[in-house]
Amino acid sequence: MQGSEADALRTPVAASYARALVRAFGRTRSERDELLKGTGIQQGALDQPGAHMPVSSLVLLAANITRAHGELWPLSAAAVWSTSLQGALDVATRTAPTVADALNIGARFGSTRAPFIRNRLRRTARSIQIEIAPAVPMDGALWRAVALAVSLNVHAVYVQLLEDAIDQATLHFPWPPPAGAERLMQHYSCAVKFDAAAFAFDVPNALCVRPSPFADPELHAKAIEALEAVEKPRSDAAALVRMVESLIAARLPHRLAEEDAARLVGTSRRTLVRRLAEAGCAFRPLLDRVLRERARTMLAEGTQSRDEMATALGYTDATSFSRACRRWFGAKGVRG
Repeated sequence: MQGSEADALRTPVAASYARALVRAFGRTRSERDELLKGTGIQQGALDQPGAHMPVSSLVLLAANITRAHGELWPLSAAAVWSTSLQGALDVATRTAPTVADALNIGARFGSTRAPFIRNRLRRTARSIQIEIAPAVPMDGALWRAVALAVSLNVHAVYVQLLEDAIDQATLHFPWPPPAGAERLMQHYSCAVKFDAAAFAFDVPNALCVRPSPFADPELHAKAIEALEAVEKPRSDAAALVRMVESLIAARLPHRLAEEDAARLVGTSRRTLVRRLAEAGCAFRPLLDRVLRERARTMLAEGTQSRDEMATALGYTDATSFSRACRRWFGAKGVRG
């Protein structure tokens, strides 16, 4: 695997994507367990506000769904490609001065929000295109499914920016029409072409000069600032701490070791220790903090037994879990 692909697989991605997928396709406990099999994702991690996970886990989840539901599964999971999941990227795109500016924003920051893809802006004599490719290894069926979800999100954004001229834009797919293409076409107001040279969204130059109907300079500047903060090098101490906490949470009930955390972050153990120290913390206290907050949530919900909570947090038995709760919360940490 190329270094850039390995780096992309380790990149943290918002758990909101995985949460939406599990809610769409995991209606029962057994269905959720099957979806999460082999991904390293624990259901509890999906319920944590602001949680992240490695791209590799999200890709494995999408692969499980593709095997179970086929390549057109995005049509049954509108929440996954809705603009609401895009956060600052959606705001920055919509509030850009012109459609051309919006395309530039999408090409520049698309991978910031969705690090499993890479975007390239291409200008031709007649149009501006965003060309989209996978940033990590995916087989053909998985990439076609992911590309479908991405295309639906792109369409959701630009159908509002282009309004009644959306039919002049074109989505290009570099494969033949899939079985069930009639279902697919119902979701697009733009033109759709298969067997193209690349996966791309094409907007004629005449439309690119249009002002965005949602243009808002102040809001746009704030959204760009937020995206640039995410784009900062991973030497940012606070970002590193959040990343390590998310990796710890995503691996539960398996206890992530310091060496494994360093590997997932893409550095040596020694460097990780130094960088955490620069942030004023260390790995063991971070692990303890993640366990404490997860325990606090489970205790507040009151839906699991002590044995179940102990197992979910990687403790060998309920006694060990109770001992930790007494240390965290006092003598009344766990009852019964």
